This record gives sequence, C-alpha cells and structure tokens, in this order.
Amino acid sequence: GWPLRRPPPQTGAYLWGEPGRGKTMLMDGLFSLSDAPAQRIHYHQFLRDLHRGLAQAGGEQANYLPALARRVAAQSRLFCLDEFHLHDIADAILMERFLTVLLEERVLVILTSNYAPEQLLPDPQLHRYALRVIALIQRHMQVLHLDGDRDYRYREAAAGEHYLHPCDADAEQRLRRLLQEQGRSVGPAAAVSLSGRPLSARAQSPDCVWFDFETICLGPRSHLDYLEMSERWHTVVVSDIAQAQLNKADGLRRFIWLVDVLYDRRQRLLLISEHPIETMLREATLSADTHRTLSRLAEMQSASFAAAAAIEMSPLCQ
Repeated sequence: GWPLRRPPPQTGAYLWGEPGRGKTMLMDGLFSLSDAPAQRIHYHQFLRDLHRGLAQAGGEQANYLPALARRVAAQSRLFCLDEFHLHDIADAILMERFLTVLLEERVLVILTSNYAPEQLLPDPQLHRYALRVIALIQRHMQVLHLDGDRDYRYREAAAGEHYLHPCDADAEQRLRRLLQEQGRSVGPAAAVSLSGRPLSARAQSPDCVWFDFETICLGPRSHLDYLEMSERWHTVVVSDIAQAQLNKADGLRRFIWLVDVLYDRRQRLLLISEHPIETMLREATLSADTHRTLSRLAEMQSASFAAAAAIEMSPLCQ
C-alpha cells in the first residue's frame, strides 16, 4: 500500500576524472554514432557564445537564456559539452539555468570534466553558488568516474622539438628553422588586434603568429582572445616564458586557457621557455587544471596530433 517513488529520469551523463583517461574520446564516440541531431562544443566557446548573446539581448537578457536553451533543444537531441568546470559565480548561475531547460526538454546532455560534481567552483568562499547546478547534475545525470591509472596522452613519443629552452637567440633560430621545416612562414613584427584591443606580435603571417608570454598571458587577455587566435592562425608561438611569470596566478590561468583552446581545435603550439616547460609547470601551483595542461602539451608534440585536421567551431545555436 506504500506509494512507489519513481526516481527522476536520468537524461545525461557526467564523465569526470584525471586528464587523459578517455572522457573526451567516449563523448566524441557517442557524438559520432548519434543518429539524432547532435551538437558538440568546448566550454570556452560555449561561454563566449552565451555571453555574446546576452550582450546583444540588451533589455531582454532575462528572457534570453531560457529562449536560447529551448532553441538548442529544438535543434539538438544530444548536447555534448567538453571540459566543463566552474570558477566563476556568474557562470555557475548561467549554467544552472541553461541546463535546467535542456534537461526539462529531455535533451541527452553529456558533460566531461576534471572535477567531481561536488568539487565544482572549489573556492570555499564561492562554492555555495554552485550547489544548485551540482544538485541538478547529481539528480538528473549518471555520474561516471574514469579512474584508470594511465594517462593515454603520453602513449606517443614526441615527434620533433616543439618546446625549446632556454630563452636565448639560439632557441629563436632553432624555432625559425622548425617553422620553415613545417612549411610555416614567419613575417615581421606587427601590431595585431584581439577582441578589438591592440597588442604587439613578435612576428605574424597569414598562418602563424608569435607573441611573448608577457604580452599574451599577463596583459588584459581572456579565453575570448585565444578563441579568436585559434580561428585566425594555424600555428601559435609563445616565447620568453619565465618561471616567475608562471608562478603568477593570472599568468598560469591564461596559459592554461591558451593550451585548452589550441588543443581542442587541433592547432599547433610552439614554446620557448626559461627551463623545460614541464618542469616549470610542475613547480607552479599544481591543480587539476595544471595536470590537464601537462597532459595536453605531451599529446600536442605527437605525430598523430600534427597529422590531425583542425577542428572547425560551430556556433552554439544556428
């Protein structure tokens, strides 16, 4: 005679774990096999498209987010969001509202992350702002922990030099020869614009751009700049990377964003640093994000990564 309590329907999956355990591979496999309309997008691009839409909505911002989510639901029955994380209060609130609509519309949502749901927005002073989106994930998604011992991004040895050290004239000459061997031209120093703001490039050409670390990672830059870079140039060079700069929270965070964006689009990254970049990152503040960057930098040196075609970005909603 007791009433049966039916659990809420699970309409998605949350794949989390250490870097290189196969989260994105599994998500991409499901995406490629889907017969239903599907969309795959990286978290940085998702936030860019979302904030651009909000800015353009003007006085209609309150209605914009649910309307956008319903348009996405109408176009996609499978929605894959790669490298999900929360480090910002506003993004936590926006994500909770957006995912609520998708799940109500019974869209199959797949999220990948280096963080367990309860570890999202890990700053103890801000964590309470993530509790609603955490509850949403735990209630409606199957949480799967990929906890294998092996990071598969290290399975291939490096195919040639990509990350040079120390920062001197010899390293710069070696890098220029490397670019020539790859068929990349290097033009003269020039002023370029990213997100509508000017900055100086050490060199640039139609397919390659070269910045000093201070210019591209210590100034007023964001993941929006790196997304634009990945759309304009096939190869990015960052030089003069010093340990003291990576030890700065802002510099390290922006460098992580840069690697994330270029890795996701399968673009090339060449570095000149004070010491081996792997050693420098391990001496900086270690976190889930830093471990992911080390893992991705390892794969970005492989022959298979070099042979991969660049991935085009599709907008969040047509």
